[in-house]
Amino acid sequence: MAFIKFLLLMTLCLEFSNSSNILLAPFDTGYNSRIRNVLRIGRMLLQAGHDVTVIVSDRIENESLFKQAEGSNLESEFKVLKYKTPAFDPDTAQSSVNQEWLDSMIYKPYATLLHIMRQPFEDSLTFALEDQDVWNEIAASKFDLIFADEGVFFPRMVSAYFDIPLIVYCNWGPMSLDANFSPKFNLAFVHAFFPAMFTDEMTFTERIMNVVEYLRVKWIWYNMYNRFISICRKHGYGDACYNIRDAYKTISLFMMNRNDAIHYPAPYMPHVISIEGFFLMSEIEPLNTEYSNIMNKAGEHGIIVASFGSMQRRLDPKTSKKFAIAFAAMPQTVIWSYEGPLPKGLGNNTIVKKWYPQESLLAHPSTKLFVTHCGASALFQALHYATPIVGVPFFWDQPFNCHKLTHKVKSGKTVLLTEMTSEKLKNTMQEVISDKRYKDNANKAADIYHSQPIDPKKKLMYWIEYVIKHKGAHHLRSDAENNLNFFQYYLLDIITLAVCSLVMFGGIVTVVIKYLIQYIVCRLNNKIKKD
Repeated sequence: MAFIKFLLLMTLCLEFSNSSNILLAPFDTGYNSRIRNVLRIGRMLLQAGHDVTVIVSDRIENESLFKQAEGSNLESEFKVLKYKTPAFDPDTAQSSVNQEWLDSMIYKPYATLLHIMRQPFEDSLTFALEDQDVWNEIAASKFDLIFADEGVFFPRMVSAYFDIPLIVYCNWGPMSLDANFSPKFNLAFVHAFFPAMFTDEMTFTERIMNVVEYLRVKWIWYNMYNRFISICRKHGYGDACYNIRDAYKTISLFMMNRNDAIHYPAPYMPHVISIEGFFLMSEIEPLNTEYSNIMNKAGEHGIIVASFGSMQRRLDPKTSKKFAIAFAAMPQTVIWSYEGPLPKGLGNNTIVKKWYPQESLLAHPSTKLFVTHCGASALFQALHYATPIVGVPFFWDQPFNCHKLTHKVKSGKTVLLTEMTSEKLKNTMQEVISDKRYKDNANKAADIYHSQPIDPKKKLMYWIEYVIKHKGAHHLRSDAENNLNFFQYYLLDIITLAVCSLVMFGGIVTVVIKYLIQYIVCRLNNKIKKD
C-alpha cells in the first residue's frame, strides 16, 4: 500500500513538474568570461529543476583555465554535446589559449577586430554543422528552448529548422556584435564601439564618424553573413540558414548586462531584457586563512586587487614589468591574478596568484582599489562592491566599460596601455586611493545599482520560464521595427510624398500666379490702348 502511494505521489509530481529541456550554447573560442557566465545560467536552470544540455567543442574541457574555473568534468553537472574539431596547435590557434593571437587585438578598431574574429566564427559554425551525430542528438532531444550567446551562430539555424524558441544573450551590455542587431538604436545614438569614448551627446564631427563606422561595420557583417549562410546551405539546412542573419526578427528575447547606474538611457523594446550582474555572488564566501592573514598583515594601507580577466593572464615582458614596478612602489599589498613568468621588478608587497576569490576580495573593507581591464564581469563587480578603479583596457568592450566607470560614474581613472609608464600608473593609483571623491562616487553608483525592483537572478529565471511557458515571446517583439524597409522606417516615403506634394502645389500656385499676372497685364495693356 505504501509503495502504491509513493507511485501516485511521484506521478503527481511529474504531472505538475515545470521541468523543461533546454539547449545551452556558450561562445566557444577558448575559455573566457562569456562561457563562464552562460554556464552560470545553466546551473541556475538546473537548480530550478530544468534539464540542461550544453553544446561545446571537444577541446574546451582540456584547457587549463577551464579546469581551474569550472572543474574537470562538465558531464558531472550537465548533459554535454561535443562537436568534433580537428587537432590544433595552441601556439598558433585562433583561440584564447594563444596569447600572441589575443595580443594582436589590443587597441584595434572594432572593424579590424571583426576581421580577426571572422575565421573563429566560421570555424565554430562549420565544425558544429559537420558533426552529424550532434545534429541527430538535437533532433531527437525535442528541446523546449535554446539559450545561446550571440557570438554562436548555429543555434540561430537550429531554432529556425526545428522551430524552437531562442533567447540570445549578450555578455557585453547594450550592444551586439553586429551593429544594431539588437537592440536597435537610431544612428543618432552612439553604438558602444564607435568609438568607446563617445557619449550620448556627440558633436557634429563625432556624429559623422559614428555613422561612417556604423556603415563600415554593417558592410563587414553583410559579407560575413553571406559566407555563413552559404556554409549552412551547403550542409542542406535550406531556408533555416537565413535565420543566422535574420534572427533579430525571430528571437524571443535579447538579454544583456545593462544597468542605469552605468549605461546611458535609451529606448528598448519589451523583448530586450536587462539582467545586470546576475553572475555576482548572492552571498560572499568568507576568505580562507591564507587571504585573511594577507588582509591582517596589510594593516591600515589595505590591499589592491589587480586582474586583467581570463584572456590577459599572460602579458609580454615589457608590459608586465611596467605593472610590477608600479605595484612595488605602492604602500598597499597587491594581489595580482597572473600566470605568466614572474616579471622583473616585482616587489615584496605583490602576491601573484593564478586564481583567487576575486569577489570576496573586492567585498572586503580592506580593499582600496581595483586595477582592472574593465571586462563585463569586472565592470559589475566594481559597481556592486563600490570599489574605486584604475582601468587599463585592452580590447573589445573594455575601453567602453572603462570609459563609463571613469566618465559617467567617475569612480576611477583610465590609463591607456599605449601611454602607460610605471610612474604614470603609480601616480594614478595613488590619486584614486587618496581622493575620497572616487570612493564617494562609487558608493553613489552602487546605491543606484542596488535599488532594483527585482533581483537580477530572479528576473533572469522569470523571463526564461516566461518564454518556455508561452512557447516563445514573439508578442514582445516589434514587427514594425523589424519588417519595415529602410524607406518606411525612416519615413522617407512619407517625406517624399510631402515634398512632391509641396512641389506640385508650389508649381500649381506658380502657374496660377503667372496666369493672373499675365491676365492683369494684358487687361491693363488693352485699357491703355483704348485710352
